[in-house]
Amino acid sequence: MDNEQLLNRMQQNIQMVLETIPEIQKNASDHGLKSDLASQESLYRDFLSRIRKTMDDNGYEIDSVNEFLKLYSEWMTKIKAMTDNSASHLAELCIEGYTMGMVKALQDRHQFSNAARESLALALELADQHQKSIECLKQYL
Repeated sequence: MDNEQLLNRMQQNIQMVLETIPEIQKNASDHGLKSDLASQESLYRDFLSRIRKTMDDNGYEIDSVNEFLKLYSEWMTKIKAMTDNSASHLAELCIEGYTMGMVKALQDRHQFSNAARESLALALELADQHQKSIECLKQYL
């Protein structure tokens, strides 16, 4: 049970990233930032595919992200981006989101510590990916 829950939490974590990146990209005028976000989006899509394949291979049901949460996140991102669409502010929004995702990935890893070793490794890899994304975006602050 821990394994399925951990994998579901990770895929929901990534889904939130993938819901937000396009909204940030729409508001970005800095070509470097847009390019870095596109690269990050691709990495997260690949990561999501790996997690979903693992879930499918194990016969696990994929839980979707709460629709209200997705809508709230989308609108908050739009509102925050409209108030200031500078590269610095947009990078800050992403960094805040990645930080929340990283913390959640590590908390979930500890909460579901009886999950399969491979899933625990994926959770750590997800936290590392969030950290790499943060490091990449610091240049825009």
